[in-house]
Amino acid sequence: MWKIYKLIDLDKLKIDIKIPSIIFIYGDLWAWKTTISKHIINDLFWYKWDVTSPTYTYYNKYLVNNYKCKYIPNCHPEFITLYHFDLYRLKNYDEFFAIWWEEVFDNNNWIILVEWPEILEGYYKPDIIIKMKKTDNDDEREIEIVKY
Repeated sequence: MWKIYKLIDLDKLKIDIKIPSIIFIYGDLWAWKTTISKHIINDLFWYKWDVTSPTYTYYNKYLVNNYKCKYIPNCHPEFITLYHFDLYRLKNYDEFFAIWWEEVFDNNNWIILVEWPEILEGYYKPDIIIKMKKTDNDDEREIEIVKY
């Protein structure tokens, strides 16, 4: 079910994420994909990272040690790695495969957020899909969250 969220109300958006999880995030340019990734990353842990878009680096890796998990049951922070991918610049799965990133997905013991996941469809099944649409108001988006 789609629901409208204002930027200032994103703290009301709660997503039940377990470890391991693959999360696909869909939306057009400027649909807040990185904003929602930042919210997820910082909401999971009692720590505020400076989450930036990995468009040019393809991914950012966040290591959680000595921090307490906020909402994840049976979380052992010293073992958590969180990957934040942005695949916008990749043309196909062969490019993804050539960079060896499938090892992260094939040996998944962590949380993986993927912006622009279209090239992974058919290769990996997400645990959660987040779809985002712009509205007429620049300060709000329609968001749908589907868990599998």
